[in-house]
Amino acid sequence: MVLNNYWRGAGFALFAAACWGLISPIAKVLAAAGLDLMSVMVFRSLFTMTSVGVGLLVMRKFEVFRVDRETLRFYFISGMLSVAFSGGGFLTSLEYLTVAEALVIHYTFPLAAIIGSLFITRERPTVLQVVAGLLIVVGVYIGMGGSVEAMRSISLPGLLWGFLAVFGMAGQALVTRRFSLSHKMNEFGLLFYSNVFGIIMLFVFKSFYYGWGDLCCLTAPLFSIMTLQAFTGSMLAYGAFFTALKYIPAAVASLLCTLEIVVAVGLTAVFVDQIPSAHEITGCLLILVAIVCTSIPPRKRS
Repeated sequence: MVLNNYWRGAGFALFAAACWGLISPIAKVLAAAGLDLMSVMVFRSLFTMTSVGVGLLVMRKFEVFRVDRETLRFYFISGMLSVAFSGGGFLTSLEYLTVAEALVIHYTFPLAAIIGSLFITRERPTVLQVVAGLLIVVGVYIGMGGSVEAMRSISLPGLLWGFLAVFGMAGQALVTRRFSLSHKMNEFGLLFYSNVFGIIMLFVFKSFYYGWGDLCCLTAPLFSIMTLQAFTGSMLAYGAFFTALKYIPAAVASLLCTLEIVVAVGLTAVFVDQIPSAHEITGCLLILVAIVCTSIPPRKRS
């Protein structure tokens, strides 16, 4: 039964990664059309919040809306980490970086999750998981050009936004996993409330620093692909990721989600004619090896 739960959680994590793989190429198309990607993130959160909320009402799951103070605090932290920091930070980094650069920076978060697991969730990673985390770091280094000079050419604002997303994603995985170990977690409630709090933070930030003048560029075709991104990259992906954390440790789920890099780099080559370089392809191959290492379940699980 424990092993079945492991594979169930792994399946949800890989599905989330595949859904997230659509975010980057679509974001590049939207940015090229003149839309601010922070506006796209606000729409993603609004779409997810509304869809999940209406779904819960239709299914008469009214108890999901009744939460105690501790759970509400958890939802607030989740919204700040997953929606504002991770989602907002990653999409904004794409305005300064190529898809490959943004992804290889973003996916240093599994190593942060591995380290954090030792102190926050008290789940010791296996040797293979540590090896996988190190392989991802090597893949990041090679994917960025494999030299100090190549990394120095990367946009500093893009780097800062990227690392904000890393902090948000690793923190979200660890916080959600820790809460699920001691509470009966409802992933639909988490998905709804995290977007409620997240959209408030993003809306205030966007209104104060950027404004909404970019919405004049919005057309029906752009709105269609923006909705597709919201459905797959936000509602389905985060729903699957939160579910995965009920079955597998945060470090394992984070490592498996690196599949997004391979999916996104491949789709970007198709959608926006941004062909990955040799070193970016090599970095993706190392990440695939890391996923294989991660997918091997430990012999003994508590």
